[in-house]
Amino acid sequence: MQINTKIKTILSNLTNKPGVYLMKDINNEIIYIGKAKSLKKRVSTYFQKKDNDLKTKILVKNITDLEYIITNSEIEALLLEENLIKKYKPKYNIQLKDDKRYPYISVTLSEKYPRLLLTRKVGNKKNRYFGPFTDSKAAKNNIELINKIFKLKTCNKKLPLKNNERPCLNYQIKKCNGVCTKKINSKEYNKQINNAILFLEGKINPVIKNLQEKMKDYSKTEEYEKAAEIRDIIFDIQKISQKQNVSIPIAINQDFIATSIFNSEAIVVLFEYREGLLIGRKISNFNNINWYDKNDIIKKFILEYYSYNKSPNKIITQITISDKEIIENYLTDKYSKKVTISRPISQSEKSIINMIQKNIDVIISDRKYQDVHSDKQIAITNLQKILNMEKPPIKIICFDISNTQGTNSVASMVSFFNGIPDKNNYRKFKIRGYDSPNDPGMIHEAVSRRIQYLLNENIELPDLIVIDGGITQLGRAKEAARNFDADVKIISLAKKREEIFYDVKKPPIIVDNDSPSLHILQNLRDESHRFAITYHRKLRKKELFSSELDKIPDIGEKTKKKILKKLKSIDNIKNCSIDELCKIDGIGSKTAEKIYYTFNK
Repeated sequence: MQINTKIKTILSNLTNKPGVYLMKDINNEIIYIGKAKSLKKRVSTYFQKKDNDLKTKILVKNITDLEYIITNSEIEALLLEENLIKKYKPKYNIQLKDDKRYPYISVTLSEKYPRLLLTRKVGNKKNRYFGPFTDSKAAKNNIELINKIFKLKTCNKKLPLKNNERPCLNYQIKKCNGVCTKKINSKEYNKQINNAILFLEGKINPVIKNLQEKMKDYSKTEEYEKAAEIRDIIFDIQKISQKQNVSIPIAINQDFIATSIFNSEAIVVLFEYREGLLIGRKISNFNNINWYDKNDIIKKFILEYYSYNKSPNKIITQITISDKEIIENYLTDKYSKKVTISRPISQSEKSIINMIQKNIDVIISDRKYQDVHSDKQIAITNLQKILNMEKPPIKIICFDISNTQGTNSVASMVSFFNGIPDKNNYRKFKIRGYDSPNDPGMIHEAVSRRIQYLLNENIELPDLIVIDGGITQLGRAKEAARNFDADVKIISLAKKREEIFYDVKKPPIIVDNDSPSLHILQNLRDESHRFAITYHRKLRKKELFSSELDKIPDIGEKTKKKILKKLKSIDNIKNCSIDELCKIDGIGSKTAEKIYYTFNK
């Protein structure tokens, strides 16, 4: 391995003391930051090993300069490394992703009368944040539940109210404790907020104890109505806590952490148990993880997460992490209590880690859907530009015709919503007006019937109608829309050269074959063709069977179905003897003779 003179000099002067090293590229930008128990031993390994993995080889190839900072201890090096990574965000270091997809519950302590809000921004240091939640509906339900129990302020009214200003509806329907009416003062209100925070932290017993004391105070002063309200709150909380069925045998505070890698990011999920009960799920995302394994990711998460969240006594990690003792000592000193980190040992601990893994699998599946959905949105926006439409074509329907020399003619209509098949809105039409080949005329009939139905039922027209065919089919479809004075964009897609016709008097639009927007139209056209062919074949088969079996005198539809279900085809029926036909359930000797002699005169 070729090492430049500058790096050789730095390597020769390295110390065996702990510290942090900063690797730079040709532009003098920091591309990697690491920590070491011994700077000399750790940094030298990058340049001495011949069997480095590919990622390390790529990193070393880009290093042109080195800096290092000596620390007093390994734990200092660990914390300094974390702070420097946050500051410089090096190219090859793992980084916590600012994922705004997931909401938090914010307790707005920055306000005089705090509220509980759903937010995707974690910014105000005065506020308390709980989350993130993968399910926004669950977060909303939590807020509604807490507001219902503690009757907190939910409106935006500025307090105190102006003269003659009325309280909001929530107070009138007894969903708010009326802080705006001075029914309770700010000190009492803030006690309720503190109880709400304890509730969000999963500390049910302290909340009940506080409320019981308050209820006794009201009873002593003979404020029985207020005491009754507190009694009802206690009852609601106890009822909710009884529903909690995700628990662990030992009622202690523990966090469980697991991770999975998806594409170029890692998803870390933490389950938070307090007093043996599961009270929350936290999700974090790390990007730029091509250089890291699960050990690095979990270790990084622990340092990030517990820098601003209080650590429990015990942390269970999916795998045994390196630097475990150093991190344990750091958290023990930081929170003045013994903190241990271990892999799952008991069966209940292993079950919880497995449950977290299932949650991660669901998150990844949802993420894949979101990624596909996002790509479709981009393609739809581009399609809007290509077709010069006023708004994006969110709902698109497509028509196709299938027939055999004009017989059994059918039209199909498939519907796409946001670029994805919407099968609940697929429709099929038997063509009534033509008994000989006339695809443009049949398109006219199908489009007319659909537009008429939508207008009659006062249903919104689609954003775009696509016709499988060329300029002739387009002309008849536009004619159908004009007859109803329907303002809807109509185009046709000709299969041979994938030309998009939008005006009978203008040349077609040619789109690049790799265009995702064109792919949506192609998928729509192919799906409508498949749907039309399937329906057409079904009708032909039904006609074939019914025409042959109708020759048999005095047998009903149920008997026909029994025969076809058992023998599968007309040929098999023709080749059956009377005895064989009699073996079919429900077929007597007389019916069997009728069937046999119909086909064997």
